[in-house]
Amino acid sequence: MPPPSSHPSRSHLRGAAMSILVSAVFAVIWGMNGSLALPGGWRFLALGVVVLVTAALVWLALTFQRAAAHAPVRTGTPLPNPFLTTAYRVSVGAMLIAFPVAARILTANGLEDAIMPAAVIIMGLHFLGLVSAFRSGIYAWVAGAFCLLGLAALFLPAGIRIAVLGMGCAVVLWLGVTPLALGFLGQLQRSRAPA
Repeated sequence: MPPPSSHPSRSHLRGAAMSILVSAVFAVIWGMNGSLALPGGWRFLALGVVVLVTAALVWLALTFQRAAAHAPVRTGTPLPNPFLTTAYRVSVGAMLIAFPVAARILTANGLEDAIMPAAVIIMGLHFLGLVSAFRSGIYAWVAGAFCLLGLAALFLPAGIRIAVLGMGCAVVLWLGVTPLALGFLGQLQRSRAPA
């Protein structure tokens, strides 16, 4: 998604809301998976963080969606919906095919412990396709972070691997959506301020 201008348009606000909501959904899945793999009190602390961050992101997405109803409609050529672009479809399709293929190859070679790190690496690679779909370089950073996290997890003991991968992926997704969220939130506040 392109950087917001001084007055966010309806389509930009709706796009931001959808991007934040999608990130929040995947982050909560990763975060809960990682939290539940932690022992004792750490589990509840991590779950609390996951719930609080998810609630904040959902609140932001709803705020942007409500603001879109009152935002101006920009004239000119509208940007394509990134979720309907070829780049998005190809990256998601390749990822969905790569998951079972990688799992089968790793299982056949007795490397079941590497399935989750491989899934994180595959998911990271899919973010490279989102760079052009969303016209945002932040997805290249997210891709790199996911791939590094997955590679690093291969060297961790199996007992903590799921916790590190789950919480790590959640944090990367949160950090990845933060510039978008803060940019539009700042814009909304400036546009509502009295002249």
